[in-house]
Amino acid sequence: MKQLVTAALLLAFISIASADLSMPKKRYFYDQLGEGLANIILAPAEIFDSTYTLTMSDGGTVGCTKGFVQGMSRMVMDVCVGVADVVTAPFAMVIDDTLKSPAYDSGQEQVYPPADLYDWY
Repeated sequence: MKQLVTAALLLAFISIASADLSMPKKRYFYDQLGEGLANIILAPAEIFDSTYTLTMSDGGTVGCTKGFVQGMSRMVMDVCVGVADVVTAPFAMVIDDTLKSPAYDSGQEQVYPPADLYDWY
């Protein structure tokens, strides 16, 4: 039993120690191809998402008019970006960039240190 616990702790330590957190993950062929296909396949969802979001925030008329137009333009953009990602997927290691920010990216750079930590002493 003691050997099993020692082996588990050793394995846990090795897995933590071998993690490379200093460099961002490089984009490979399958990553870029998958993102491109997902953009193409899920592009029509932008129509419903924009319509629903604007209906909840501004009302039904704005949601049905502006939301539909906004959703169509986002759908066209997603399809174009998806096609570009699929076409350039074989060169993913060379390009190492994307045309579209990930969904979790706010587009704002976080300054360091935050403003409330300037001259804190």
